[in-house]
Amino acid sequence: MVRHSSVVRVQREDSGRSPSFSDGHMVVQSSRPAWLRLLRKWGLQLLVLTAVVVVAVVVPVVLSLSQRREVPAGRLSCPRVTKDECEEVGCLWDAREDDVPSCYFPPPISTVAQLTLKNTSARVVPDLKETLTVEVTQYSAEVLRVKVTVPEEERYEPPVPLQLPEPPTQHQQQQSLYRVTLGEEGGNFSLVVRRREGDAVLFDTGVGGFTFADQYLQVATRLASRNLYGLGESHHQSLRHDLHYRTWPMFARDQPPGPPGENLYGVHPVYMVLEETGKAHMVLWLNSNAMEAETLPLPGLILRAIGGVMDLYFFLGPTPALALQQYTSVIGRPILPPYWALGFQLCRYGYNTLDNLKAAVSRTRRQGIPQDVQYADIDHMDHRLDFTVDHVNFAGLEDYVREVKKEGLRFIIILDPAINAEMGEEYPVHVRAKDRDVYITWPPHLVPEQNFGAGDVMLGYVWPDNRTAFPDFFRSSTKAWWKEEIKLLYTSQGLKFDGLWIDMNEPANFGTNEKQPWNWPEERQLWSLTCPNTTLEDPPYLPAAVTVWGGNKRLSDKTICMEAQQGEHREFSHYDVHNLYGWSQAQPTLEALQAATGKRGIVGTGWATTQHAGSDMHKSIIGAVEFNLFGIPYIGADICGFFGDTTEEMCGRWMEVGAFYPYSRNHNTLGAADHDPGLWPSVAAAGRAALMIRYTLLPYLYTLHHLAATQGHSVIRPLFFEFPNTSATWDVDDQFLWGPWLMVAPVLDQGLVARNVYFPPATWYDYHTGQAVEGTDTTHQVAAPLSHVPLYVRGGGILVTQRPHANTMLSRREPLGLVVASSESGGAQGFFYWDDGEAIDPIGSSQYFTAEIVYSEESVVWTVMHSLLSDAAQLVLSDVTVFGVASRPAQLLLDGRRWTTGDWHYNTATQTLKMFDLSLPITKSFTLSWSNTASFVLPCPVSYQDRQDDSPVTEEQCYARNCVWDETSQVQCSIQPHDQYGMEFVDGHITPTATGFKTRLWSRGLPLYPGGPRDVIFEAFQYSDYMLRVKFYAADEGRFEVPVPLDLPQEGLDNPLYRLPFFFYVTRPDSGTVLFDTRIGGLTFTDQFLSISTTLPSKNVYGLGENAHDSFRHTMDGSVWPLFSRDEGPVPQAGKQVNHYGVHPFYECVENDGRAHGVLLLNSNAMDYQLLDYPALTLRTIGGILDLFLVAGPQPESVVSQYTRLIHRPMLPPYWALGFQLSRYGFETLKDLQAAVNRTRDAGIPQDVMYGDIDYMDRRMDFTVDPVNYRGFEDYVSQVKEDGLRFIVILDPAINAELPAAEYPPHNRAMAAGAYITWPERTSPTVIQGNNGGGALGSVMLGYVWPDNKTAFPNFFSTAAQEWWIEEIKTFYNEKIKFDGLWIDMNEPANFGTNEEQPWNWPDGRQPWSLSCPNTTWDNPPYVTKAATVGPTHTMADKTLCLSASEAPYRHYDVHSLYGWAQAEPTLRAVQLVTGRRGLVLSRSTFPGSGQWAGHWLGDNRSNWTDMAHSLIGMMEFNLFGIPYIGADICGFFGEAEEEMCQRWMQVGAFYPFSRNHNVKGAVDQDPGVWGEAVARSSRKALEIRYRLLPYLYTLFFEAHTRGTTVVRPLVHEFSSDRHTLGVDDQFLWGAALMISPVLTPATTQRQVYFPQDAWYDYYSGTPVQFPGEKATIPAPRDTIPLHIRGGHVLPTQRPARNTAAARRLPMGLIVAIGRDRRASGRLFWDDGESINTVSEKKYSLVQFSFVQHTLTGVVETNANEDLKGLTLAHLEFLGVEQPPSAVVYLGTKVPDSDVTYEAASMRLTVNIAHQLNVDFELELKDIWQYEVSMK
Repeated sequence: MVRHSSVVRVQREDSGRSPSFSDGHMVVQSSRPAWLRLLRKWGLQLLVLTAVVVVAVVVPVVLSLSQRREVPAGRLSCPRVTKDECEEVGCLWDAREDDVPSCYFPPPISTVAQLTLKNTSARVVPDLKETLTVEVTQYSAEVLRVKVTVPEEERYEPPVPLQLPEPPTQHQQQQSLYRVTLGEEGGNFSLVVRRREGDAVLFDTGVGGFTFADQYLQVATRLASRNLYGLGESHHQSLRHDLHYRTWPMFARDQPPGPPGENLYGVHPVYMVLEETGKAHMVLWLNSNAMEAETLPLPGLILRAIGGVMDLYFFLGPTPALALQQYTSVIGRPILPPYWALGFQLCRYGYNTLDNLKAAVSRTRRQGIPQDVQYADIDHMDHRLDFTVDHVNFAGLEDYVREVKKEGLRFIIILDPAINAEMGEEYPVHVRAKDRDVYITWPPHLVPEQNFGAGDVMLGYVWPDNRTAFPDFFRSSTKAWWKEEIKLLYTSQGLKFDGLWIDMNEPANFGTNEKQPWNWPEERQLWSLTCPNTTLEDPPYLPAAVTVWGGNKRLSDKTICMEAQQGEHREFSHYDVHNLYGWSQAQPTLEALQAATGKRGIVGTGWATTQHAGSDMHKSIIGAVEFNLFGIPYIGADICGFFGDTTEEMCGRWMEVGAFYPYSRNHNTLGAADHDPGLWPSVAAAGRAALMIRYTLLPYLYTLHHLAATQGHSVIRPLFFEFPNTSATWDVDDQFLWGPWLMVAPVLDQGLVARNVYFPPATWYDYHTGQAVEGTDTTHQVAAPLSHVPLYVRGGGILVTQRPHANTMLSRREPLGLVVASSESGGAQGFFYWDDGEAIDPIGSSQYFTAEIVYSEESVVWTVMHSLLSDAAQLVLSDVTVFGVASRPAQLLLDGRRWTTGDWHYNTATQTLKMFDLSLPITKSFTLSWSNTASFVLPCPVSYQDRQDDSPVTEEQCYARNCVWDETSQVQCSIQPHDQYGMEFVDGHITPTATGFKTRLWSRGLPLYPGGPRDVIFEAFQYSDYMLRVKFYAADEGRFEVPVPLDLPQEGLDNPLYRLPFFFYVTRPDSGTVLFDTRIGGLTFTDQFLSISTTLPSKNVYGLGENAHDSFRHTMDGSVWPLFSRDEGPVPQAGKQVNHYGVHPFYECVENDGRAHGVLLLNSNAMDYQLLDYPALTLRTIGGILDLFLVAGPQPESVVSQYTRLIHRPMLPPYWALGFQLSRYGFETLKDLQAAVNRTRDAGIPQDVMYGDIDYMDRRMDFTVDPVNYRGFEDYVSQVKEDGLRFIVILDPAINAELPAAEYPPHNRAMAAGAYITWPERTSPTVIQGNNGGGALGSVMLGYVWPDNKTAFPNFFSTAAQEWWIEEIKTFYNEKIKFDGLWIDMNEPANFGTNEEQPWNWPDGRQPWSLSCPNTTWDNPPYVTKAATVGPTHTMADKTLCLSASEAPYRHYDVHSLYGWAQAEPTLRAVQLVTGRRGLVLSRSTFPGSGQWAGHWLGDNRSNWTDMAHSLIGMMEFNLFGIPYIGADICGFFGEAEEEMCQRWMQVGAFYPFSRNHNVKGAVDQDPGVWGEAVARSSRKALEIRYRLLPYLYTLFFEAHTRGTTVVRPLVHEFSSDRHTLGVDDQFLWGAALMISPVLTPATTQRQVYFPQDAWYDYYSGTPVQFPGEKATIPAPRDTIPLHIRGGHVLPTQRPARNTAAARRLPMGLIVAIGRDRRASGRLFWDDGESINTVSEKKYSLVQFSFVQHTLTGVVETNANEDLKGLTLAHLEFLGVEQPPSAVVYLGTKVPDSDVTYEAASMRLTVNIAHQLNVDFELELKDIWQYEVSMK
């Protein structure tokens, strides 16, 4: 640097121009010294002007007008208080009563010819400098420095290293954005910085007031506009400064936010001005002395400092973002925080014990609020000593930290700089500090006489119990000592922190210059740090940091003395470096942290002020934005406030705001009430909702921090950063942006549920809905209820997302996503950065991943830019949301090819496309797109005749069906395109009907199969808002229609949930979701082949059975599944699809927005269905009509409710039928049966029902008893019934048809009644003769099943057959067995050996024979369904009767699958007739509607783990089908059970609605008492839980019976918007409240359980689940099945007993599982348990239970039959009780303490009372919550 000490005279030339910079060079318009001219010639970039500066001002004077005093706009305040003081120093006085300065600098009197200090200058302070040096340095075209120093005087300059750019080249100088001039006309000095473009003045000291004294420096400037931002750290009332003479001090102080004008903790003497043109610049005065800024209405600004030099840096932008980037490029880019540091953080000063800290963590977790970081404040320390742990109150902290870190929680501890300086060896930290001379000291001449043995160390007092010393972080010894202490704490003491929080580092000291600190120990002699009277302690000018507090205040108040010495050589006075204390501490702390942990870590040294609860939420946004301007984007405020007690509403709103702070931490102070978010239900809900969004957006936020760390971008930014030319944004400070694309508009005022949001001119989309905002550059009022933060995505941006979880350790494993917001031009762009989240230097080591994302023309292009991070290979992109998609896509494409992985949803109303589960590897570039058209092809339906399963179709077979052959296609043989094949309108004429419309169709294209009507009627019936029926039937012939009575709604339309345009295309009216769409083609209606295909709105399809599906959610793999009742056991086989006993052509589809609908094809002919990955469904049938019913839900449970209303509600089983049941085929004798009953009883295992399988029969004939092996059976049944055991016996439909009437009367009576299925009328006599020999049997069709002879089959469609059947049952009951229920088996109907040489069990010695079906169009139809592929002869009649059989008035071909349905009703009628009780019918074959009469079991399964797991799927499916009384054979039917499997299956089976252990003849016994004590004990344990919960289960059956809801429920039914639940089929629910998660694999003693987002409690311990919304590993020892109760529900219970007869007399109880909202509710349905029609005749009782905050009530809604009389409510169990009650009050009387038990660890409260349930009651739990909340 060139310096010159001579004075340069600046004189006017003829041109009158001022000294200026031109083309990047300074031009002095005067005679220049030769050296200066030479410098310019050489083109040096560093130019120096030495000048005498005149301390004088030019002040425009505003004269008075009339009597009104105008407000002067440009008075430069002269810091004197009284008139005399003002005039004494040469300033002018004009008394004012407003904020305008009364004392101000005078205007100049004359032009100075020679630049010396003017005698007329106001001498406001002593030691004004006569000569100054001005250095102007151009660093780049955008960065300029002006430095004013005193020649030949060594003055302090901040030791802050700057990263200044290299000097520019000549060309770059010419491109500079500014011009600088020095001097004024007449010779007065001024510094003027102008923009080169437009000549706008950015900085102009010509307003006067320029002062440079020893301890007072001042510069004033006119501002380019009124848009002034920055200057801190202060508690500004608005982001844009109030320019009405406001003074803001800048002096680091332990000062929380108070009245405007107080300084806070840090110092940032930098500001930004947004010019009227929309351009922006920033100015930094690099000075670390006490400073202040005063705004002027001019507009102008005064900056003052009390030391150092004037060192001004200008950053010319010209955009706000560029100005900030230039600023941070000089001061240093911000840190990149570790990924986990972007998660939610929890803290408080005042936990006081580890238990309290744990409780806060637990509350947060239980509420499903994600949390990544927990803090320990100084209360974790031993006597508040750094580097210690209080091993009394925080005993075990180290272990706890290690434990929770495994779960993903990080830990940050606090360190204060003040070190206890009065302890010796007991505090080695201080000893080592003294040895290394690390402390701040007194100057030698000022060391106090009494310094308490500290030598020259300056002592103070802060938090420790003794005087403290302060480390000097400018010293290398201090840095080394500090680093070593941190490492020792981490390693030797084992406190495995992840980050450090350095507080009190202003530095703070308590009581400076006072009598004593506020917290000085009472017993000690008064003392406090007192600073000497020197010019450093009491400078000539007291800045506003002091005067704001009033008189008698000193600069050193609340800190240490200004005379203190610091520095490597004690070269600094604290007076100069005070504001650098925290700065100097931060870097060594970070280095120490990284050395200790080996990870990036985080050092918290600042947050946007210590807030006051109730007033500072809005200002926190201002602070956060300002700190982003200051280059510290990792910033936040203490959520819910630090000081004071918050309120519920305010804390809820603050949690919403805080979720969008870059640094998101809830924190408060000692003595204030707790305010972690889990304490209030509404706050927890608001925080959870907002934080889940935050966690979803963390990849975007992390990328923003990466851009801040590498390029200097802001993270949080004001609206004007992105819209600088829009003046409406200039003063918006209650909205802010995350980066350029996400706008946050939180509610900041009490009581609001809506707010005004300003939308800058751009395309904006509602983040929550994707709806485009209509009208921008304007303000809209938007809804903002609690738990809803108004968020908007700006068009043109792409945000990278990730599925949220409880913490980032979990979420980082999840798939990524995108939110794409299309701009008005249809494009968008984004950037993604990823690393391992915690490596110290990922950029330097190249261990990171980046990608660019571009959207245009309905394509998302993912381009990998840098990919050296191994972790990235594990990530996939799965969820993509695109806003602004104009039309519904038809298919997704990846790199131009159809992409079949994943699913998608399009909302027409919002024009939002959401794609899910795409599973695209992010390490490969790709293009994801979609098209509005798709050439989907449908597989050709080639008959399965002579085909094995799905053997490939040949070209010949394809052409024979008039299909299209294409070897290159995935579907090689397909139906003709939809424009060439299907149905078309005859004339387009629509005929309105009472419930809809109808029209005529005819076939188009070459037929797939021959025959069929000429015309087909398409008729739509809109029965109600939720039900639509669409029927295709023949116009000119009477075709078979299913004779199943339906309960059709008659409400008509009011607000339909569906829309039916002309023809069959059904949508939702609000979202446009297409529910059913036949436009895919393939619609066929021929004589014996009918087919309909539809695209589906999602791949989440459930139902369609009865099949053994491998998963509850269907696999859309193109497999064909048959629907045709068949004696075929549920044997899941990979790649093999078989039909089973029943037929349920009903499916439920959960749409991708969480809504659901269901579709029934009411058709009883043999069917196939095929699910394709388009997604699409094809339904094929070989007869009848196409009769479809759509129920629109929209909730999954309402779908089932609407469906069961149509097909009739399921029956209410008798209470005893909910007990455990025991059976087997293979009790060869009555003794065997008795032994099993006795084993069960002796093992203490409850049992309610015993079965008699066909073993009890005489030669396996219905209505008989084996007189030898089952002698005494009748008496035994009567005997055990007296002890409460019920009996069910089996009946098969096949009747022995070859015995004489005397030997077997039932057959004779059947013949007389004409009860049997027969051969059709025109059957050849030869066929009949060959089948039954003719004669007395006539045309009866015979088969062979279990009896020893040929059998006949009753025709249950015949009234005569029904009456015969009922009479036989009546006779059997009256004369033989007093059964309680009947089990109807083999009713598909099953027949052995059809079309074979002989049945498999044909008696030896008899001539081979079997039922042989003729070759008719019914037994060999044109299209043979896939059902034929299983049987031995591959015909439709395999294992059943000939389909040509007459089942008058129907053909068996049509009603085969209705056989079990038809049998169930007369069987139940018979049971109820003979017993006079409700009874139970259990049917193997079922059809829609069967559930109104019968239950079902899942058939002949196998004794293996696979079938146990599949039983859950079948059980959930039958609940969809309206048959909730369902279960599987516990321990398996076929095969040999083994002990562990049977033990686990008994646990699972204890939670089947129908709970029965059953197996096959020849296998080992497997009843639970046979295995030994371990299995008996665990079976007893599980079944006693079942019996305890039977009142709840019975109530669920009441709900199913009256409302049609499910009993066993898949998780997706309760949490349909949670995509994690869509595929869960190894867990299930009882109703909404009890979740069962059985162990389904061998050698397993723990399992993963998914807990949907809600409150859950462990059934056994009552302990709340810590991580709702997550999968958790749950212990499951061999004797335990994991059970969890959902919060918000009351479950009625009863003390278990050996059977229900005994249990129903015992006391009852309640489990009150308190919900997150402190509510719970439930019902108890009760009747006598076995009477018929108790519901329809209102002969039942119903009690409603409700818990609200602390009060449980029971209200008897009905007790018509006095069923409740005598029932006692004795035991109450409350789960989730925050703290023990001070009292429990029951009906106004305190419950004795001995009847109240509280378990703090589990938060379970038990209360014993004695209440008669037929009376209402109220029970209050006093003071169980830390906070009472509003329960509106």
